[in-house]
Amino acid sequence: MPSSTAPAPSDRWLQLSERLYRRLLLVYPLTFRRAFGAEMAQTFRACCRAAVRESGTAGLLRLWGSVCYDLMTSAVIEHIRAWIALFKRLSGLEKELHMITVPFHLDVAQLTDIGRKRARNEDNMTSVVPTDRQALAQKGALFVVADGLGGHDRGEEASRLAVNTISDVYYNSPVEDTGDALAQAVRAANTVVCDLSTQQEHAEEKATGTTCVTAVLRGDTVYVANVGDSRAYIVRAGHIQQITHDHSWVADQVRLGALTEEQARTHEKRNQIYRCLGIKPEVEIDLFTETVQDGDALVLCTDGLSSLVTDAEIAEIVEQYNPQESVKRLVERANEQGGTDNITAVVARVSLA
Repeated sequence: MPSSTAPAPSDRWLQLSERLYRRLLLVYPLTFRRAFGAEMAQTFRACCRAAVRESGTAGLLRLWGSVCYDLMTSAVIEHIRAWIALFKRLSGLEKELHMITVPFHLDVAQLTDIGRKRARNEDNMTSVVPTDRQALAQKGALFVVADGLGGHDRGEEASRLAVNTISDVYYNSPVEDTGDALAQAVRAANTVVCDLSTQQEHAEEKATGTTCVTAVLRGDTVYVANVGDSRAYIVRAGHIQQITHDHSWVADQVRLGALTEEQARTHEKRNQIYRCLGIKPEVEIDLFTETVQDGDALVLCTDGLSSLVTDAEIAEIVEQYNPQESVKRLVERANEQGGTDNITAVVARVSLA
């Protein structure tokens, strides 16, 4: 007798679950589905497979229990947002709000350096300041810094893909909320870098990934998204504030009081991070918002700078010099301290009109 080719019960449940989830996505507004539908379906598929692998059909049913509640709740929220946006458009309020967006001027400089120990530079960066005033008012200025992981030339490719994807997706996104649009762009970058990881020819190759810190300055507000241990700071009147939280073992120990900042800089596990783009289909993104003031400087950098140059030194250099000179001196200072990694810095001085 020929053997049966019918799919296993768990496979049938997976197929049914994926089809049902795609239908349930129809409860979201059209604009939201276009922006996030494919990504949500991909994430759900991965979660289903993980649930079945760990607990079989029972695990899949438990997943559905949480998914249904979250899906219905978020769908209601998105419809409310869509109605509010429609009301603003119809009433002309949205146009008025764009007109009263706080105008600003930016002096921006960026610099990356291979350092003194590495064979190649796996960092990448970009700064995008739209020349069109309406585009600047609606989307703001974007800054991205990424530190690639994986060795050979794959880390460089991962960071380059992340930087380019975030810029492209953010400025083409129909999502009106700046924080949501920024998170969407970072998730898209994660998907692209994940695809790069799947192209590895040998399983023993180091995983390909990249850290990413990205900021959007719109009006008097800066929106920051972070994955990994690259950092964003605000320097104001000689004082420095780290906006982001490092996703690293030593940073967690510092927050717990088990290590000091100085001990963390030289600890043997200082390079161990537990979150980056490109490792898993779903990535957790930290989002922050801060109000900026006239004269503030926004600083984005990789750990090749922050691990060697103290926060106080960064503040002193950025406060004393213009952005062009600041990035040069920051890189020089990191190299003077050993230049053990690639070094990248973006400095943007804000002048509110």
